[in-house]
Amino acid sequence: MRIQSIANRRAALLASISMLSLAAGTAFAQSNNIGSVDVQTTGTGALPPLASPAAVGSKAPKGSAPALAPAQGSLDSFQPGSTVSDKVIRDIVVPSGDYNETVKYTPGFLSNNANSMGDSKGGWRGLADGQYNITFDGIPFGDMNDPSHHSGAYFPAGFLGSVVVDRGPGAASQAGYATFGGTLALRSIDLSDNFGGSIDNSYGRWNTMTNVLTVQSGLLGNSGVRSIFQYSHNHTDGAIQLGKSNQDQFLGKLEKDFGDFKVTVFSTYGQQQYNNINPITYPQLQQYGKRYGQVNSNPLSQQFYDYNNSQKQTDLEYIKVEGTWGNWHASNIIYTYSYWYPEYQNNGADQSIEGNASIANKGTVNKIGSVTIAGVANGDVTGYIKYNNYRAFGDIFSMDREIDAGVASGTVRTGVWWEHGSNNRLQEYIDYTTGRTYPSLGAPNSAAYKLQLNSQITNVQPFIEYNWRPIDGLTITPGYKFESFTRDHNAVVNQTTLTPLYYSHTYTTNLPFLAARYQVTPEATIYAQASQGFLAPTVSAYYVANPANNTIEPQTTTNLQAGAVYKTEKFTIDIDVYQITARNFPLVTTVNGLSTYQNAGKAQYQGLEAEGSYAVMKGLAIYGSAAAMSAKYIAGPFQNLRVGEAPNYTAVLGVVYDDGQFFGSALQKFTGDYYGSNGQKATSATTNGALNYVKGYNTLDLVVGARSSALHDWGFGQHVRVKLGIYNVFDHRNTTAIGGDPTGLTSINNTKLTYSFLPGRTIFGSVGIDF
Repeated sequence: MRIQSIANRRAALLASISMLSLAAGTAFAQSNNIGSVDVQTTGTGALPPLASPAAVGSKAPKGSAPALAPAQGSLDSFQPGSTVSDKVIRDIVVPSGDYNETVKYTPGFLSNNANSMGDSKGGWRGLADGQYNITFDGIPFGDMNDPSHHSGAYFPAGFLGSVVVDRGPGAASQAGYATFGGTLALRSIDLSDNFGGSIDNSYGRWNTMTNVLTVQSGLLGNSGVRSIFQYSHNHTDGAIQLGKSNQDQFLGKLEKDFGDFKVTVFSTYGQQQYNNINPITYPQLQQYGKRYGQVNSNPLSQQFYDYNNSQKQTDLEYIKVEGTWGNWHASNIIYTYSYWYPEYQNNGADQSIEGNASIANKGTVNKIGSVTIAGVANGDVTGYIKYNNYRAFGDIFSMDREIDAGVASGTVRTGVWWEHGSNNRLQEYIDYTTGRTYPSLGAPNSAAYKLQLNSQITNVQPFIEYNWRPIDGLTITPGYKFESFTRDHNAVVNQTTLTPLYYSHTYTTNLPFLAARYQVTPEATIYAQASQGFLAPTVSAYYVANPANNTIEPQTTTNLQAGAVYKTEKFTIDIDVYQITARNFPLVTTVNGLSTYQNAGKAQYQGLEAEGSYAVMKGLAIYGSAAAMSAKYIAGPFQNLRVGEAPNYTAVLGVVYDDGQFFGSALQKFTGDYYGSNGQKATSATTNGALNYVKGYNTLDLVVGARSSALHDWGFGQHVRVKLGIYNVFDHRNTTAIGGDPTGLTSINNTKLTYSFLPGRTIFGSVGIDF
């Protein structure tokens, strides 16, 4: 399927954003969902109370622990969580970072990018991407095959006003397909009453450049309107050889206050171009080193960069209407988002096989099964082209009201989340030497295609919850959510079987929830939570001849958590314990683009997490975070073995300084040992489990900077900011990920497992001007 050109899409989006920018923004009160509490953060410049979840970063007293902390808990939370403030994103995070980079110092978080920029996968507690939600301004988004994400395609760090890692399922009102794992909540930048903005430019190692423009309209007269426009450009040649990547993102947001209700209109658009670098095999590591990414400059090989490249485009739009009708406060968000390839993605047939193309080394695939492909000659380079295009439409409606009934007083909240998405996917073989696709050569579907399908999902989740406040300081929240998830799988060529499959199934479940929070003092809160979770099977589970006979079961979880938060100007401290038991745990193995699904039985996650900041003096704080974690199978084929990509601990220790003029930070992160994506495999005569083992490692990140009003004194702008950073100071290149299944492997000298590494020392400098 061919779709309209980048130029047409970009021109249309620029026109719509220009209209938003000219119209400008509103007397602002942005509603942020932290747990079950709606937090109002204003753009008036007044600081919120220190007990408020909004009192972090620039909205906390200058020089205090809540202002300086790289991450901190919330006094209003009823589950474990860490807030990363606007100040941390601007002062500490590498300018070219994605949203995973913003939360790297939070307890239990694991994410690394071997290329230093582009797509990365995150996770916490050993839960991988796809096992938790990511939301933007409260809207969950993700792939249609499973709720995983592409971090390079959406929302660069420069677009983020704050990020919250909610390490829990949230209340019944929390929208998302994988609430049991928690939510990475991304939030747009607050709108301002005053006209202004900033221009930020950075340059660093590997020819990495970032440019971010932000323009705030301010409040336009008495119209009640204000808006923001942003543009971000990222480029890198890559820490991996030929790992070039370019990203352009646009964002526009407008709000208008009509008195009884408020309307928010939002639009974002992005495009990304990059070479398809991959983790490498051990023989490739020995031959080419850690900077190799299965891409080269040899047009006679499958690794040639012209045969391995991608273009992607994304957008997300929403209209939010909220207001008060009688005794009820209501909110409705109608939204759409999409992800698509404007041109076919190019891929070598098997980038793990080196050398010039020939029948002997399988560089040419002129025979698939018993079918010989006429016209494909010895020496021709074979690969495959693909697209993966999806669009989702959804609506999130909620309404709540206060009930004054003595000891039964509280807040009732009810609503429904609905979403429908359609995903078209294609993978077909091509002879890159001649430019002919296998379908054009007359090959049958079973030999011409790896995959050709349309997959659709329809989701409905009504909910109700009650924040019962029987006594001062105590809130007890029971809740209930019903989930109905339907997947329609319409494959002309189903992956793996290469035969047609037309199958539909609806999964339903009841999800109860109970939480309690008690404010012991104005500075201290304790909480406890119990809930049920649910995750529908990934599309990979349908890559079989007959899914109805394959015993495909959704994953279900039981979540138990308890913790405490303490917060003053001097201290921010939070600590929690948790246990998550997952039944029908899905294990998906992806090798050379081919995914297979396995029910791995029952797994259990449990641990202790803590983080805290101490302001030694005004402007100087010590920060530390730690997580002691266990993620193991407790029943099924892998009983007593560790789940993949689940470190046994993480820890961060360092200092943050800011006296208003000079600022800086030194933060060292330690990551404990873990196993590759397929987890621990028992060592035997036929399997060496150590092949899949990742040793612990650590990195030290330094940032120093200064601010000045000299430009303002000369009649230009308001402030200038200069920043210099060195990430991974000691240039560690440890292994960070192992892909593939080690079953049946005894020697490291194999091509079945692949390895990724830390990118090495990252040096950058940046200059920002406020106007």
